[in-house]
Amino acid sequence: MTFFVGRCRVTIGFPFLAVTALLLTLDRSGMAAVCLFCAAIHETAHLAAMAATGGIPTEIRFTPFGIDIVKDVNSGRGYRRDIWISLAGPLANLVSAALAFALFRLQFRNFIFASLALSCFNALPVAPLDGGQALYAFLCLRTDPACAEKTVSIVSFLTLAPIAAAGFFILIRSRWNFSLLFVCCYLTALLLLKKDGQF
Repeated sequence: MTFFVGRCRVTIGFPFLAVTALLLTLDRSGMAAVCLFCAAIHETAHLAAMAATGGIPTEIRFTPFGIDIVKDVNSGRGYRRDIWISLAGPLANLVSAALAFALFRLQFRNFIFASLALSCFNALPVAPLDGGQALYAFLCLRTDPACAEKTVSIVSFLTLAPIAAAGFFILIRSRWNFSLLFVCCYLTALLLLKKDGQF
């Protein structure tokens, strides 16, 4: 399903709807709904930061692996604005977790845990993630884009290496827990398939 909101193209794929429905149906703990709500906060923060800095996305794609917000590469935004837009998502999750803890303590433990996990995950300095994009924009303020991209790629792989090692170690010890290794494989795939202008 595709429609336009102003000049922004919004695409909601059937796989996204199917995976979302499956998660909500099979998860009896309610954690899936909490994670989806945290993801909505995260992506809304990116959109709000874009709007606040005078930029609009060219496309928003709902995929089974998340929501891709594609910025206009010709919008003329500066690198400082890109840093704030990239970090808006993780910061929103961090702030919402802090507010939930301050107001409700551990009554909202699932929301707090999911918010913190999403914030930390996206803050990793891996190229396709928010932390990697913020690092790239920061380096572009001090060097040329080609050098910045090469540096971010090196930092990304150096970040993924210990995660992969830890994931493999946990898999060997537990014989079934492959979650961390899966995360590493997912991040590696994102790094190899990264596209310019995505959040």
